[in-house]
Formats: sequence, C-alpha cells, structure tokens
Amino acid sequence: MSGTFSQARRGTFLIVGMQLAVALLAALVAGALAGWHAAWSALIGGLINVLASLYLAFKLFGRGPAAAAGQWLGRLLAGEALKFVITVVLFVLAIVVLKAAFLPLILAFIATYVAYWIGLVRMGLGKAA
Repeated sequence: MSGTFSQARRGTFLIVGMQLAVALLAALVAGALAGWHAAWSALIGGLINVLASLYLAFKLFGRGPAAAAGQWLGRLLAGEALKFVITVVLFVLAIVVLKAAFLPLILAFIATYVAYWIGLVRMGLGKAA
C-alpha cells in the first residue's frame, strides 16, 4: 500500500469513528433533555450517517489502491450514489418502522454530518501544511 493511500484510508476511518462518537454524544444529550425515546431516536439518526459513511469508506478503500484515476473516480461515484440510497432507506426505516422521533433523529444526523465535514477539512488542511 502506498503511503498516501494508507494515510487517506486511516483518516477516513478516523472520520467514521468521530461520527460514531458524535452520535453517542447526541444520544446522551437527547436522553438528558427529553428522555429515552429521544435518546434512541438520536442514536438512530447518528448511526444512519455512520453506517452510510462506513459503506463509502469500505467501497473506496476495501480493495486496495485503484490502478488508475478513472477506477478511483468510478468507486467514488458509485459509492456516493449508493451511500445516498442507503441513507434514504435507513431514514424511511427509522421513521416508519422504528417510529423514531423526527427532531432528535434529524439533529443527530446533522451533527454527524457536520463531524464528517470537519474531519474532511482537517484531513485536507493536514495535507496542505
């Protein structure tokens, strides 16, 4: 594995870990503020983003470095498209099947999404320095 690939892989999985930590924190805060159902709903909302991001991380880095830039771009585009589908399906399941409370669900999802972008910016700034 090349150094750049392994660094990007490690950084990506660190971002997913950061999202998981934010999801757990959101569940604790929601539980303290609004009770068990809010905590459960927030945890589900955070985990939706964690699972979608984890899928993309495995799609991009699970099979080793791409042989060509086109192959990498293909993995990224296919991964992002399926990540979107996974997110929508998990939201439908959370709301319709699990009867999650919408506000804690969406707020935790947004919090983990912000964590995702903060992680990406930090990775980018680390390369620029």
